[in-house]
Amino acid sequence: MRGGWRTALSAQAVSAQASWVGIRLIIGYRALAEGADPVFLGFLASSFALPALLTALPAGRFADRFGGTVMAFAGLLIAAGGTFTMLAFRGLPVLLAASVIIGLGHLMVMVGQQAFVAHVSADGSTDSAFGTLTAAASTGQLIGPPAVTLVATLGAPAGAQPDTSLGLIVCLVFTALATPAYFFLRRTDAGLRKGRHRIAPEPVSVASVLKAPGLWRSLVVSGAVLVTVDLMYAFVPVWATQQNVSAAVVGMLLALRAAVSVASRVGLTRLIGRFGRKAMLLVSIGAAVLSLAALPLVGPYGAIAVMIGLGLGLGIPQPLTMAWVIALTASSSHGAVLGLRITVNRLAQITLPIAVGSFAAPLGVLGIFWANAALLLGAIAVVAGSDVGQPPEADQVT
Repeated sequence: MRGGWRTALSAQAVSAQASWVGIRLIIGYRALAEGADPVFLGFLASSFALPALLTALPAGRFADRFGGTVMAFAGLLIAAGGTFTMLAFRGLPVLLAASVIIGLGHLMVMVGQQAFVAHVSADGSTDSAFGTLTAAASTGQLIGPPAVTLVATLGAPAGAQPDTSLGLIVCLVFTALATPAYFFLRRTDAGLRKGRHRIAPEPVSVASVLKAPGLWRSLVVSGAVLVTVDLMYAFVPVWATQQNVSAAVVGMLLALRAAVSVASRVGLTRLIGRFGRKAMLLVSIGAAVLSLAALPLVGPYGAIAVMIGLGLGLGIPQPLTMAWVIALTASSSHGAVLGLRITVNRLAQITLPIAVGSFAAPLGVLGIFWANAALLLGAIAVVAGSDVGQPPEADQVT
């Protein structure tokens, strides 16, 4: 099953990500319906990230030892439990508690899938392998928002708020569809772990990993990009409410963003081989900065161009920062360093949405998205001063 893992993993990633982004979007509408303000929405966005501060590193070690597929399967079950809790009970405190549970489940899915990819591509193309995973995730982001919002607004009059319970049921269905892939992937994962245990050295400590030259720079950039995705899903409903844009249109706009992200990864390793990771990161993140700066100033038609820019700006950097992190560490610690990457990402996801939400209270959507654009400008400065490096020849195979 040397190449078959891509199909099974892609199927799992598509469904899991569709559920995840569907929840991230529909929970914003559920919170607004219950009287939440921008500050609470910031806390809500942060609550998804909270579990990673305590569990991402242990999860990475667990994935190194027992396999990423086991980790991902357990995460899907936990996420389903959190979604059911949100569906069964109402109230803002329940939203916070359920989002923590779902965040833990999604963390486990992410660590498990990324560790599996890092291990299966240890002797091949990391850019290509992570491109497969992130392209599948973006496909899920394409499917999730329109599916959830269309079902949630089915039969409702124009301009009516979505039925968030129907939306959450759609998310549960996506999670259920993601689980069978485990049974196709576990044999491949078991074989990889046997090979690593025969030849791999003992994993290095996290302190040693942190000393790798340039690692902090890659972690900062990946955190800035990922928190932009979080802020987008948390605060686009606020922009849509102010612009009188329906939930169904929001779902289609977010699907367009995801479609562009998928397209941006087609032939990505060839582009990296020609222009280098650094140039690709600078150009793509720059596109995201311009798009975020424009979003508060445009209506639904202008948002089409914004979502295309965000698709490029958020689609290209994610696989590149994953491969950047992996290139700096030993194969025996790939799960741990990916856990560390997610820990840093989640720290940013906890602190920055709260800060942006508080900052946006007097300034509205203008403050939200311009503050996010300023954050990405900082990431551009970090990339500009970094030795991102050119992938080895094996990584340049499409």
